[in-house]
Amino acid sequence: MFTNFKLLLSVVLLLSCVVPVFSFEPSGGVLLLDGEDDYAILPFAEHGYIIPEGAREFTVEAWVYPKAEPKEKDNDLILSQQVVFRMIARDRCRPKKNQFCSTRYAYLSREGAHGIAGIDDAIEKDQWNYIAIIFKNSTLYHVTNDQITGGRQLVFANRVSSNIRRPEGVEAFVVGGFDEDKEMFDRHGQLLFQVSWFQGAIDAIRFSNIARYDLPNEPGIHPFIPPQRFFSDQHTLAFWDFNDKEGETVFQDESGNGNTLIGMNGAMTIGGAGVNLIRDTDDGLNVRPNNSLTTTWGLIKLE
Repeated sequence: MFTNFKLLLSVVLLLSCVVPVFSFEPSGGVLLLDGEDDYAILPFAEHGYIIPEGAREFTVEAWVYPKAEPKEKDNDLILSQQVVFRMIARDRCRPKKNQFCSTRYAYLSREGAHGIAGIDDAIEKDQWNYIAIIFKNSTLYHVTNDQITGGRQLVFANRVSSNIRRPEGVEAFVVGGFDEDKEMFDRHGQLLFQVSWFQGAIDAIRFSNIARYDLPNEPGIHPFIPPQRFFSDQHTLAFWDFNDKEGETVFQDESGNGNTLIGMNGAMTIGGAGVNLIRDTDDGLNVRPNNSLTTTWGLIKLE
């Protein structure tokens, strides 16, 4: 009897030492996107770029709940402007059974050249995921849930760039997609991919003009504790928590900088608890997979 009690006590103590499973629940409303045609937009003509041209550090972060995988050559857009978050085809990062593949990249520059740098990584299906891209000291960092990938210093990038040729009509900041699919072709006229709409939910998005959090000094994958909540401070450029009233299609900027997002084609807020309803619905960039950081430089110009 005493021996069994000691065995039971040992099991309890061992279980108490197990690291808790990574989890997150929204504290308020979330932005619901159906993946068909709805999106939110911050018009470029009124607001310009969120991150100031030439900024040498920034953080862009979001809590996202992906529901569906991109079809064929679709890239399902989470957010886009100077920084881009997308869902991409499975063969780009070889995700596990209950994961999707995502990509994150930023438009960066240095004297005489500009281009893009990014990474592919797996995120969890039917679950809240913290994703972020952080830039400081010419180094790009990527965060996925409880891991941060420290990159090597980029020789040809030390600041944010807006001087990059892009398809017509994509200067605005958008969440969830554009007004229509945007197609990208190679120099031979072959379709590389088309940018389509994201299906799922977004709890919060924050842009900052500083590199937040403790960043690793060495390249590779390191542990990270994601923030459960975002708050606005003097370094916040834009912040949407989507805690607007149920069914709202105008999403206020909690930073106080007036970056009001407008929901289009049915993009709206629902209560945080209601996000569980999502589970019952229908089921030249060179970014290498498997947490491998790379940079593609194009449109080199001499000054």
